[in-house]
Amino acid sequence: MVNQPMDAVRPPGRTVATRVRTLRSWRGAVGLLGVAAGAIMITGAFLPWVTTFAGLIGIPGVRGSNGRMLAIAGAVIAIAGIAHALRGGRLSRWVIGLAGFLATGFSGFLLLQLAASLRSLSTDSMVAGQSGPGLWVTAAGSALAFATMFLPAPAQAGLDNTATGLRAWGSDQDSTGLRRGIQIALGVLWLADGALQLQPFMFGRGFVNQILMPAYMGSPSGVTAPALAFDRLVLHAPATWNAAFAVTQLVIGAALLWRPTVRAALAASIAWALSVWWFGEGLGGVLSGTASPLTGAPGAVILYALLAVLAWPVTARIAEAGQRQDGPAAAGSPLGLTGARITWLVLWGSFAYFILQAANRAPDALRATFTGLASGEPGWIAALDRGLGSAAAGHGLAISIGLAVVFVAAGLGVFWSATTRAALLLSVLMAVAIWALGENFGAIATGRATDPNSGLLLVLLAAAFWPLHRRPAPAVSSDHSRVSARVDEPAQEEMA
Repeated sequence: MVNQPMDAVRPPGRTVATRVRTLRSWRGAVGLLGVAAGAIMITGAFLPWVTTFAGLIGIPGVRGSNGRMLAIAGAVIAIAGIAHALRGGRLSRWVIGLAGFLATGFSGFLLLQLAASLRSLSTDSMVAGQSGPGLWVTAAGSALAFATMFLPAPAQAGLDNTATGLRAWGSDQDSTGLRRGIQIALGVLWLADGALQLQPFMFGRGFVNQILMPAYMGSPSGVTAPALAFDRLVLHAPATWNAAFAVTQLVIGAALLWRPTVRAALAASIAWALSVWWFGEGLGGVLSGTASPLTGAPGAVILYALLAVLAWPVTARIAEAGQRQDGPAAAGSPLGLTGARITWLVLWGSFAYFILQAANRAPDALRATFTGLASGEPGWIAALDRGLGSAAAGHGLAISIGLAVVFVAAGLGVFWSATTRAALLLSVLMAVAIWALGENFGAIATGRATDPNSGLLLVLLAAAFWPLHRRPAPAVSSDHSRVSARVDEPAQEEMA
């Protein structure tokens, strides 16, 4: 009898090492994320979607047809995730992504409906209906499944592969100069946000009632309803939620400072900023009719997302084109130089639009804006606010028109090389003035600031557009060339 080694009779491709490599590939990542997303959706369907009688009675989602449909969708996604991790293929991946997309849209619709229902239930003191965590958990699982559509193709190499792996994708070892400086500055700002979130005031109900809720007042119901439902959820355990917010921002900031996680942190910055912009800032109040760039519109957090896009590591296509160090940092972003310039124009053009709104151009509007900032500030800042309010009294229209002209000039100036530097310097001056005079240095001294506000972020944005050019090689004079040629002639003759 011949004893064969176990490795000789094991079918090819079925070794433990092969299975490990499969799980650590993009195919395995997509499959495992699908399984996790499906499990989260099913869990959310069994959790309470609504609680009544001060939380004594919880109504799970599976009690209704909508919850059962989302639970079934979660099961389908989980099964597709298992199949994709084991066998791969486009079909299973499309099932995960498309089912996640449909479930995300359906969950969003249900959240709006739930918010409307809770408004009517809140008027009944006997019922005291409140939002439960279930639907939010299901929506998060749906979004996770949909996000798998944006991962690289599962057929690519394993996660440890230096060219196409997940570790390589999440890192940025090549960014230098101004681009790396912007990434570091963005990380420091996220760390500052996390530190501000740890202030004692943020762990109480005042964080929701005095900071989150006023942010979206006056906005359309499509903005306020989901934000209000989220605020009610936070009110159940404000300390726990606030701790989670702080940790998230601290992790993003630290990850931006560590090269192996820069790209992943930039992606997280975009996702987190967009979420906070809606649920925490009510889209910056841009739809309320009272938003003002002097106090932070269109919202500081949306500028975090824009900075993350502009500081994104340079793509191989742009690097091969020789634009890695030439031109502004924004030129190497996914938007390209033209797209970045258009985005810059839209931003500063929106400033002009906001400052010319009826609520901001009224004769005493700016006086009310400045004097309203004095509450809770130290004496010298409060005195400065009152002084600015007195100086602006009765001149709201003239000041608004003047500022609008400056904003438009700063936005348009980046489209021509001759005016780019002047426009960027103008934008920096306006950003510093807004941060110091209109935002009271981010209101950090009040103990209730959640971030340094938009002024510093506008300075960073201007840095991303600053034109960079390589130094030209020193010109060689014709006389020096002739002398060099004469000196080299004997040497060439000897070699001949």
